[in-house]
Amino acid sequence: MGKDKSSRAILTPALGALALVGGLAVGIGSFATQAHAEDAKPSAAIEAGRELFNTWSCSACHTLTDAGSSGAVGPSLDNPNLTHDFIVGRVTNGQGPMPSFGGQIPEADIGKLADYIVTVNHKDAAPAVATTAQAGSQQNH
Repeated sequence: MGKDKSSRAILTPALGALALVGGLAVGIGSFATQAHAEDAKPSAAIEAGRELFNTWSCSACHTLTDAGSSGAVGPSLDNPNLTHDFIVGRVTNGQGPMPSFGGQIPEADIGKLADYIVTVNHKDAAPAVATTAQAGSQQNH
C-alpha cells in the first residue's frame, strides 16, 4: 500500500505536466495558424490604397498587378525601385504626360497611394528601394 501512494505522488504531477505541455502545444499551433491567416488576408492599408488607386483611375494609365490594372500610357508601377517620396512627388506635381493631382487628391490620400504601391511591390521580397533620385532617373513619367 505504501508503494501505491508513492507511485501516485510521482505519476499525478507528471500527468499534470504532460497535460500542460500538450495544451501549450495546441495553443501555440492555433496561434501560428491564426498568424498565417492574418498574413494571407490583405491589410486595411492595402485595401484602402487599392481602393484609392481604382477610385482615382490610376489603372487607366498604369499597370499594377495587385490592383489588377494593365494601363499602358504610363510606366508600370510593378517596380520595386519606386520610393514613397518619388511617388508622392510625381502624383502631386506630375511630369510629362502625368498630370498633377496636387490639390485634387488630398495629401493624406496621396501618401496612402504611395504606401500602397511601395508595399505591394515589396510583399514577397526584401526591400531594395532606390533613392528618390535613382527612381527619378529610371522613370520617364
